[in-house]
Amino acid sequence: MPEAERRVVRNSTDSLCVVGAEALFIVLPFVVIAIVLLQKGELAKFAYMPEWAIAASILTGLSLVRFTTGLLHANAEVETFAWERVMLVFSLIVIFALVPSLLILALVLVSGVNSGYIAVIQIFLFLLGLFLFMTLGWTGQSILAQVKAVEPSQPREIAVINSRAAGD
Repeated sequence: MPEAERRVVRNSTDSLCVVGAEALFIVLPFVVIAIVLLQKGELAKFAYMPEWAIAASILTGLSLVRFTTGLLHANAEVETFAWERVMLVFSLIVIFALVPSLLILALVLVSGVNSGYIAVIQIFLFLLGLFLFMTLGWTGQSILAQVKAVEPSQPREIAVINSRAAGD
């Protein structure tokens, strides 16, 4: 295997390890809460906690940020990206993952009754957010790792658009 291919495979594996480690720290509080609730004999409350929806919205947002950061630091010309498709994916994620997780959070906080349907939906949205974080985060981190491998010492310049009004 040529050196360049080995470097890409290693960067990809390293990126998965970075994102996986972050995901484990996100799951860690849920493990602790489950142990505490089990010890108290209240494990049935575990699925009804609002923390599931909070974590789902955070994971979804982080996945979008990580992927966007990777795209913005990519070496390819801006014209080579299919920005229309990227925006479609972002819109789908916001509409079908971020907004529902925030709505479920509001329902869990406002409702005084524990609903099995809401519990299942918020855990599903958490798992969806975790999946998005792992896939989009891994992709964004891989792009960042490739950029650093190609240009390790060259700082990237970002063009700033002058937003001053004409009369200033």
